[in-house]
Amino acid sequence: HVLITALSSSTTKTSLDISKIRAISFDVTGTLLATKEPVIKSYHDAAIWAQLPTLPTHNDFKSGFGSAFRERCIESPCFGGVEGISGREWWIATVRRVLDFALQNSGENNTNNNERYYTEEEFQRYFRRVYQHFGSPAGYMVLEDAESLLSTIETRASSSSSKELILGITSNTPIRHMESILPMLDNLHDKFSWFTCSQEVGHEKPAGEIFDDAYQKAKFWLDDPDLKKDEILHIGDSYTCDYCGAKAYGFQALLLDRSDHPSVTAYQDWLKAPDYDGKSLEDVERNTITSLEEVACLLMLSN
Repeated sequence: HVLITALSSSTTKTSLDISKIRAISFDVTGTLLATKEPVIKSYHDAAIWAQLPTLPTHNDFKSGFGSAFRERCIESPCFGGVEGISGREWWIATVRRVLDFALQNSGENNTNNNERYYTEEEFQRYFRRVYQHFGSPAGYMVLEDAESLLSTIETRASSSSSKELILGITSNTPIRHMESILPMLDNLHDKFSWFTCSQEVGHEKPAGEIFDDAYQKAKFWLDDPDLKKDEILHIGDSYTCDYCGAKAYGFQALLLDRSDHPSVTAYQDWLKAPDYDGKSLEDVERNTITSLEEVACLLMLSN
């Protein structure tokens, strides 16, 4: 009761029309899931395991990953979906660049002269360890407030007095998040009806095309070709990709502020936020939450 009261006071400020909502679209990484340990630690530990002849420091990997990931996302968007290569091929090129940059930072690599301080066999051993880690249960965890919200929605759905509410995924993630990672996390995929990811669509949030894919799938699952865009609520932790992108397309939206969460790191900070009707600092502040449990409260209050 204390929790409900506290959440009620924090959620009454939103401009959402909860009575309209028939579907909720979720971002994945940073919203529902987070890595179990910092990404940089995983890359560094994999280098130790692979017994690379030269071992960059943790800080070398941190700088190298930031630069390499940004470059690869810009030159080959959507994890290879635009270029037409597989996600694995995209990650091979990206992890190789991470390692090259990390070695450059350590002063051990001279890629300008096409010299590398590792053999192809050593790189493949290292890459496989990294790729296996992020495709295993050791790579990701479901965030506590996400588990709480999904449980609340399930309970709500079991009530005959509640209207139908479907859930979906709209995410700038590789296909294997949809097909492997969500299922391995205690069958998390079973809680969702649609799965829209940037690699498959060939467009990434905040582009309207990826939200349109989610919209068409929501129409199918609700069996309603006349579904209105503002009957869908999108929730994510990126101001640019999730909040502004969804609002610009016509969805209702909540921005999940994870800035103080120790397990969440923001990526794709180079993308430009689109405009939408009524865009203002006040609007963003009114529709910003710090926990998905606030959404659970909103849904309970709407019963």
